[in-house]
Amino acid sequence: MPTSAGSMGRMKRLALAVVLLLALAVPALAADHPLLVTPAWLAERVGRADVRIVDVSDAEDYVRGHIPGAVHLDLAETRAQASEGVFRVPTAEEGRRLMTQLGITPETTVVLYDDEGSLHAAWLFLVLDVLGHARVSVLDGGAQRWRAGGGAWTTSVPPAPASSSLSTPHVSAGRVAGAAWVRERLGRRDVALVEARSPEEFEGRDVRARRGGHIPGALTPDKTVVTYCQTHRRTAHTYFVLRLLGYPRVVAYPGSWAEWGNRPDLPIAR
Repeated sequence: MPTSAGSMGRMKRLALAVVLLLALAVPALAADHPLLVTPAWLAERVGRADVRIVDVSDAEDYVRGHIPGAVHLDLAETRAQASEGVFRVPTAEEGRRLMTQLGITPETTVVLYDDEGSLHAAWLFLVLDVLGHARVSVLDGGAQRWRAGGGAWTTSVPPAPASSSLSTPHVSAGRVAGAAWVRERLGRRDVALVEARSPEEFEGRDVRARRGGHIPGALTPDKTVVTYCQTHRRTAHTYFVLRLLGYPRVVAYPGSWAEWGNRPDLPIAR
């Protein structure tokens, strides 16, 4: 079912409201590298050889204009379907090829942006975080804020980055979860689920799988936090914000309701 602009806006506000409430209970922790960077921060680093700017907007939007030096990456190259409508993060070897293609080395600072409310950028952040890349940031406000502040904009496509030579990265298994992992932890006091869908989806009135409703579980700030939505983008967006707030134990469930809601063997709540 297609998502309207209005409902997408409500979803974003809902997810943001949840994580901002959590922020009152958990102090933000200082990171070795900023997870969220401002346009001013990035403007000082445009053109640097050790900075890779990645535009994950739609290809048509990239052609119409982008930040100077930004390379385009099709979101489809960063995900794979585990089954119909159910996405997963790349394997270690797929991740190595992706990072090699982008010319990313362990020393490269990667800055991600889009014009989709950072939903695409957050997914790529999750992918790189799972692959263990320590220097990855999301541009605060994305393309819209960059342009609104007078940031440079071009239609010139930069040369393809020189391929890097990387060993296969170590995938952080503690950053993603499957349905079995989530099911085994339902009801545990040290695990909570963050729902990133709309109220209608949560309550089972907007049904996008064989069943409507949500995964059972209560939310408190002292737990391992598992994020999920319908497929993967809102999952990653909420994952990124929780990481930004300093939560040390955040786990993404990319299969989300597209998997859970279509499996009658898994419990649901309404």
